[in-house]
Amino acid sequence: MQSGKHAKATALVVGVAVVSLALFRATGIVSFPLVGISDGGSCWGRLAHPFLHVGLLHALLNVYVFWQLVFFFPFRLRHLLLAYLVAVTCPASIALWSSSLWHTAAASQVVGLSGVVYVLLGWVVPMVPRRVRFCLSVAAWMAFGALVGTVAVGFHGYCFLVGAGAKIINNL
Repeated sequence: MQSGKHAKATALVVGVAVVSLALFRATGIVSFPLVGISDGGSCWGRLAHPFLHVGLLHALLNVYVFWQLVFFFPFRLRHLLLAYLVAVTCPASIALWSSSLWHTAAASQVVGLSGVVYVLLGWVVPMVPRRVRFCLSVAAWMAFGALVGTVAVGFHGYCFLVGAGAKIINNL
C-alpha cells in the first residue's frame, strides 16, 4: 500500500468514527466528558477534540470536507498527523477567539475536525491554480462563521495559516 493510500484509508476510518460518535451522542447512547480546547481543559480533552462534535450536522460537514481534501489532493499519512498535531496544540487564547456582530460572548470550548480541515486547506494553497480566489473563499467562510458567532474564527485562522506556512517551508 502506498503512502497516499494510507492517508485515504485513515481518512475513511476517522470519518466513520467521527460520524458514529456524533450519532451515538445525538441518540444519547454515549455521553462524553468536557472535551475540547478550553481555558481549563485537560490533555485528554485536547487530544480528543477533533473526533467529537456539537451535533451530527457539524460532524457530517467536517467529514465531507476532510474527505474531499484527502481524496483529491496528494496527502500522505504524515500530513494528516501534522494537521492533527497543529489542531490539538493551538493555544486556547487563539482557539477561543470568535468575533461576531450579533454575539458578544466568546466561545467557551472548541471541538471538531475543522481544525484539521483548515490545516489541510492551508497546505493546499500553493497547489491550487487560483490561489487568491481560493484564499478569498476560505476567508468568506470564516467571515460567515464570525457572523454566526458560534464558530471559533481564531482557531480556523490559526490552523489555516500554520498549514500554509508549513507547506511553504516544506517547499523551500
